[in-house]
Amino acid sequence: MLPRISVSSALVLLLAMTIATACGERSRSKEDSARVLPPVYPEAPAGNSGWDADAGPVMITPLENSADTVAVIVPEAIDSTLSIVETMNAPVAGLTFDLFGRGGRLASALRLSSLPPVDTTKRDCYGWPVAKLPEKAAGWSVGFASGRAVAIPIDSIEAMHSADSASMAVALARAAATIPGVSDPTFRGLPFRVRTAYKFRVDSIDVVVADVVRAVNEEANPRIEHLLIVGERPTGSTSILTVRYSNRTAGSEESTQVSELLSVVAIGESKKPAIILGIEYSDGRRLGLLERVGSEWRATWRSAYTDC
Repeated sequence: MLPRISVSSALVLLLAMTIATACGERSRSKEDSARVLPPVYPEAPAGNSGWDADAGPVMITPLENSADTVAVIVPEAIDSTLSIVETMNAPVAGLTFDLFGRGGRLASALRLSSLPPVDTTKRDCYGWPVAKLPEKAAGWSVGFASGRAVAIPIDSIEAMHSADSASMAVALARAAATIPGVSDPTFRGLPFRVRTAYKFRVDSIDVVVADVVRAVNEEANPRIEHLLIVGERPTGSTSILTVRYSNRTAGSEESTQVSELLSVVAIGESKKPAIILGIEYSDGRRLGLLERVGSEWRATWRSAYTDC
């Protein structure tokens, strides 16, 4: 049995104490305190209580434009507490990390060094505590405490034979057309296009994760609709995809939220399948988990919003 690490509980207690004692110590402009952050998905749990403890106490991602510096994501943090969290030293002492990407596990048992907190007040943005890898690493997108996650192999639609790729695109377009929900009337009747699609196997089921889009190509006001789909069908089958999860966003091409698949892993001793998403906005991002619960996929957790 994997040992339970108390880092997560200690972070919650430390965060609560810090907020209680440090309220007002760090000042930002009035404009900054009043700024509106992009909303968490409606189905995301309040207070980020949906983090799977079996995934470990923290998660890491590469810091943009650096091959050896990482952001350390504290799962319990929410938008209103991130300004406190980013001033803490990265909670990585006593931990090693495995690195994952779409190509599977790319490195293992790496011990990180905590770096001094970054002062973001002058940059008017928020970020995570930072740490340094023992060596430069490329191609990875997310890391978990060692032993907490196992890679699930992924195939992209681009890597399929042309006939299989075309068949998958048709199946996804048909699945997208059947999804109920409110859609901007601007996009009704327009054809769907598969922007990205990835396939992996869970037991005897093929799971497909895709971003299907429709666009209005008006020069003055180009608009786009993104439909994130998780569909399933029996392994090797060409039957209709059963949609197990979907999320629709729409707006201008420059500002519409886009979800990118970062990796797929099996979490903990139960090997619960989980899809790790990068949720990109025009000027920031969140991380998210979709986990398979029974026969459905559910959005169980979203990170706080960062824009540094």
